[in-house]
Amino acid sequence: MRASILGVVVVAQVVGSGCSRTFEAAAVQPNPLIHPSETLRRSEKITIVTGDLDLVTPAPVESTQNASQVHNSRYPLINQASFTMVSRDRLRFHVQVDHKWEDWANPTTWKVDLTDDRGHHWSPEAAEHARTKIMTTMWDREVRTARCDARGRDGRGDCITTVGTYEDGWKNRQSMGNISVFRGNADFVFYDRDLMTPNLRWLKLTVSRTGQAFEYTWRFQDTVASAE
Repeated sequence: MRASILGVVVVAQVVGSGCSRTFEAAAVQPNPLIHPSETLRRSEKITIVTGDLDLVTPAPVESTQNASQVHNSRYPLINQASFTMVSRDRLRFHVQVDHKWEDWANPTTWKVDLTDDRGHHWSPEAAEHARTKIMTTMWDREVRTARCDARGRDGRGDCITTVGTYEDGWKNRQSMGNISVFRGNADFVFYDRDLMTPNLRWLKLTVSRTGQAFEYTWRFQDTVASAE
């Protein structure tokens, strides 16, 4: 895969060790100081999609069918990070965390730190604009009787071959299904003299707490971005 100089390449992977999991993702983009513009003051947004065994929703019905068996799919939890270069001395990182628990969805309850290719390490001088909201998804559930072909049903009462369903969902009313997750956002401000320099090769933001961590890495290249 190849992108232009203004493009981005994102690669994500999961590194697990026992009960601890680290989710990693990276973006390749030009260094904001080498190409100073209002557009490039905002970095590429890196997204890491995770899931939870407790969070499932019905998979979409195939477009060729008016009814089908219910197949569950994992509800996507969207975790993101990007940064704005306020100045070469100050960077503002925008962090989003999705989680089934409100406390975990609040980015300010996570440990946040920043490192670079020169071995420098920073902790945020401030956490600002923290906010958490609940998101609820609902779906209608309907149970219909299967319609069999001429061979009828087997000994268990199941269709030997199902050719459709009867419009009899009213016989067995079902409550609506629903799922709720929390989405938290916050800004983390880092300050240091010449924190961003023209020869900087990469920055890594780590957002972690016991048992889980997200690592977002921005690699700065002025050549055509590429990835296997």
